[in-house]
Parts: sequence; C-alpha cells; structure tokens
Amino acid sequence: MSARLVTLAVLLAVVPAGTASAQSPTYGGGRLQTAALPKTYTPTVGVSLQPRGSQIALRFDTTLRCGRDVFDATGRKLVAFDGGAFSAAGASVGRVAGGRLAFEWTLTGTISGNEANGTLRISGVRRGSGRRRACSAKPTRPFTARLAAAPGGAPAQPLPRGLYVGTSSYEIVDRLQAPVVIRASKDARKVSARWTIAAKCRRGPRQLLVNPTPPTRVRADGSLARSERFAVRYTDALVRYRTRFAGRFRADGATGTLRLRARVFTRSGKRLRTRCDSGTRTWNAAFADDTPTPITGPSIPPPPSSPAEPRQPAIGAWSLRMTSDAGDYIGQGQSWTHGPSTDTLRVWGSPTLVRLYLTNAEGWWDANVAAPPGAQLTAGTTYENAHRFPFNDGSPGFDLGGYGRGCNESTSRFTVDRISFDPDGTLRTFQVTFEQHCEHAQPALRGTWTFNAA
Repeated sequence: MSARLVTLAVLLAVVPAGTASAQSPTYGGGRLQTAALPKTYTPTVGVSLQPRGSQIALRFDTTLRCGRDVFDATGRKLVAFDGGAFSAAGASVGRVAGGRLAFEWTLTGTISGNEANGTLRISGVRRGSGRRRACSAKPTRPFTARLAAAPGGAPAQPLPRGLYVGTSSYEIVDRLQAPVVIRASKDARKVSARWTIAAKCRRGPRQLLVNPTPPTRVRADGSLARSERFAVRYTDALVRYRTRFAGRFRADGATGTLRLRARVFTRSGKRLRTRCDSGTRTWNAAFADDTPTPITGPSIPPPPSSPAEPRQPAIGAWSLRMTSDAGDYIGQGQSWTHGPSTDTLRVWGSPTLVRLYLTNAEGWWDANVAAPPGAQLTAGTTYENAHRFPFNDGSPGFDLGGYGRGCNESTSRFTVDRISFDPDGTLRTFQVTFEQHCEHAQPALRGTWTFNAA
C-alpha cells in the first residue's frame, strides 16, 4: 500500500449530489506532479471554480508539510469576478495532532474559454509543545482547470505524460463539483489520479477523502480500474476505507466512475454502527495543456473584497461575548470573550451589510450580518429566519464561524441593537445580538458583538 494523505473532518459546506446547472458550470482540475508518488515532498492541488455573474465561487484542497509531518489544507471563497481574472485570500487555524496549524493562502488566476490557469500560494505555522515549526515547503503551486463535458470518439490510449483535468458528479461544497486530475506516465502505459469525494454516513460526520490513486495500468482498449482497501488510525477512531476508481480514455478525453466507502471503529478496534458510502459517481476529464502560466498579484488579506467594499472605520471600543450549547459545532459548548486587549478587529460596514473579522494568536472569528435584499439594517429590528450569508437568497443573512469551523447551512435570528454612520458613509456604531443554529440543529451559539469607531 503506497503512502497516502486523508482527512477525517466535518465538511464546512455540503449540498446534495448532482450536476451544476448549465448557467454555472464548474471548472475542475489542479496539479498532479508525477505519475509515481515522489520520494520528496511534491504537493498536489485540487481546484474547483464556478463563475456566478459578477462573482466566482472557488475551493481548493492541498497539503502542507511541517517538518516530517504532512497535513491537509482546504479553503473556499466567493469573491468578485470581472469575467476574466479572479483573486481570493484567506486564513485558517485548526487543531492537529500535538498542537495547532495556522495557514494563510492566496489563489489568483484567469479564465479564458474552457480553461482556467492560476497559482495557489500557501504557507503556515504549526505550534505545539512549546515549539514552532514553519510549514512553507513549495508555497507556490500553479494549477490548470477545465470545463469537462462527456468525451466522445473511439476508445484510445492516453497521451504520453498527458494531463487530464475535470470534475466528478459529486458536489462537494456549495454546488461546486469535486475536481479530478489524471496524469499519464512517460510511456502512457500507466496513469495516476487525484480525486476528492465525501461519503455520507448513517451516523456522525461525512468522511472526506482526498485520494491519490497510484499508477494503474491502462488496458489495450483504453480502460482502467483500481480498487483499494486501507485503514487510517486517528486520535479517537480507526477508519477502514474502500475505494474504486475506473474509467476509459477516448479520443478527446476520459470518463469513468469512482466510489468511496468507509467503516468507523474505536481506537481499540470495536466496530461502531457507522457505515459511509458516497455511492457510485461519474467523472469526466479533458486534456489540458500542461504549461499553466502563473498569475502574479499582491497578497490580499482576509476577508475577501466585494464589488462594492464598504469603508473600513477606525477601530475604537469593541467586544464579542458568546455562549455555546453542548453539541453546537461552532462554539464547541464553550463560552468566549474577546476584546482589544488580546485580539485585533477589522470591520467593513454599509447600511445593508456589516462584516467583522477578529484575529488573535490562537485563531479567528468571522461574521457577516446582512439585511434582506432590497432592505437596510435598522436599529431596533429583529430579523427572523436568517440563512447563511451569502447564500441567503430572499432572506436576511447571517454567518459566524472561525477556528477552522463553519456551517454548511444555518438558521439564525439576530437583532440590530444599534447602527449608525458618519456623513461620509463610514460605520460609526454597531451592535448585534444573535442566535445561530448550525446545520439547523437544536444546539445554538448565542452572543453579542459590539463596535464603536474611534
């Protein structure tokens, strides 16, 4: 069994499987460096991009090497898009074995016709047991992504050293189809693949797998198939995986199926009544020119820009106080208190949307408070049945996440206790009292965020 990298996690956003609409197709692909797993660290990248009018939704998954250890890293954003170029940035902090991992990233690129080219830049720091270790190996990672329709033509062999990129029918996050990347060997007799999928479980969180299929022989008719079984031991569980990746090359691309199944056990090997199955999913990939052009640009601090970014006021007195019910995923059943003495705050404010971004040495909190479409945030008003921003459609929008945790869907209510602006439109005061139910569950995160400009 070749070495592999997997993640056991709750997805930040998962929607029912299906195919993206014709109005918003997904570009899928990334980077798969070699046909064989390298002895040195050579990170791969999976990227999904979906233009949505004046915005573009994007997601990536890759790895970070911290000393001898390698960890999975993912990020996603919805940012402004002018029809050609895009740029996004973000940061994350989460727990890993023996401490915490913090990383920052920027993803920039361009889309032209059926192909997207760009660059992911990512680096981080791992802290634990009083030690600090940089995670900065190979921070610049170019990628190629393509729209991949079902290929036609007669069965064929892959091109020597050919790169094929596309998507599967699994929508891994926010209507974004999961990427698939395939690389042929020098003699085209074998291919390696990289694909991402999540399996729905009867109980517990979905199982997310970023799976590198090792070099697999291509038959004379252009077909291939690889089934694997392997186990991964985590700090609190043992997960046994079964995967299958199969397909066929044709004159203008490749198509096939993939599937992930898993069973969860305790660390001691006791079976839990938890079975996970993604079902059989289809994938399509098209040949890509393997010479992506890196896109240069400035590093953009979070949160992302928007087509009409409001003014940033000077920070004055502020506070964030929250309590979390047992079972609430975001607050983890704890109480949280933040203020200027230990934390840094950035604020963007307009009559329709207020965004607050808090950072400290341990992590971050990010909140968006939005009025319903066509309305403004009004002091003394309670907004019921708010949904996760920016996917709130005709409802009020609210979203609060951080420390590496976020909701796929949420139901919230919030009251704007006060809000005021200077004559030039800069936010002067803001206070919101909120109650958020992640994944529509009963446990809640409740709190009050107060801000006064200097």
